[in-house]
Amino acid sequence: MEKFLGLQLEYLLMLQNFREVTHGAFDWILYHITLLGEYCFAMLLIALFYWVLNKKCGIYLIWNFFGALVVNQFLKVTACIYRPWILDNRIHPLEKAMKHATGYSFPSGHTAIATGTFGALAVKFWSNKILRYSLITMVFLIAFSRNYLCVHTPQDVVVSMIVGVGLLYVTSKVLKWIKNGKNRDLIAFGIILILCILLIIYTEFKHYPVDYLNGVILVDPEKMRFESFPKAGFALGAFTGWLLERRFVNFDVPQCGFWGKALFFLFGGLILVYLQEYLTPIFLQYMSAPIGRFSSCFLIGLYITILYPLVIHFYNKKFARKID
Repeated sequence: MEKFLGLQLEYLLMLQNFREVTHGAFDWILYHITLLGEYCFAMLLIALFYWVLNKKCGIYLIWNFFGALVVNQFLKVTACIYRPWILDNRIHPLEKAMKHATGYSFPSGHTAIATGTFGALAVKFWSNKILRYSLITMVFLIAFSRNYLCVHTPQDVVVSMIVGVGLLYVTSKVLKWIKNGKNRDLIAFGIILILCILLIIYTEFKHYPVDYLNGVILVDPEKMRFESFPKAGFALGAFTGWLLERRFVNFDVPQCGFWGKALFFLFGGLILVYLQEYLTPIFLQYMSAPIGRFSSCFLIGLYITILYPLVIHFYNKKFARKID
């Protein structure tokens, strides 16, 4: 096992040496590729499809992205594997990439998000070879960027990708199962609710390794416990909205032309970015950190799957038919 880890670290050192030899010529592009695996971009991509392009495709993205958040967090706090630069002090990640490379390393969250979004789109557009291979390439590029920036080992990204592909298969089957039976959406939501509760309980009470380097704790267990609250909040908010929308709203994408749809996405997307940036600080003024993060993320998930779709539904009912 140590030999296997050693080979991975040598690979990262080779990439680091390449960065140094080329004077960071590829740093900018690989850093911005890795940003495509961030929450903000992924949620905007989901919103684009769910709100204005293809609702069915958007639902598949919702299940894979928010499901990946929960599964990835379970795996992170179970494995408790340190980041590459902790495992080998010769490794020096690109400094600005370390901002979002916190907590444990295994498995890669960015790769999980990439597989759950770009990978899911590849499944939905499988018949289009250009789109299929372009989207799959994007997943691999984001995974590679995590190695290039030296914030993840190959093991982190490969396992994350395998788990993500497994989720693509499972969610496809689950959505078909829900469609073909009565009240199966309630059963599916109940399972998700239980999983989110278990995630919070598990991360709250499990044992974490506590190691120090030069008097500084390497990974703070309190931070890892705290991180489960926003993940569970996002997932529960999104799936609560999905269930409510499915049962009581059943909206359709805006019944208007290209520019109308573009305006719907732009307006809703700007609100989404604003919520991601400012909602949590507002909640933290009145709530404890875990409850504040959970509540703000729950509301963001709810906004994506039902609150803004209600605006679209209202438009379709009141205005689209009159225009037709």
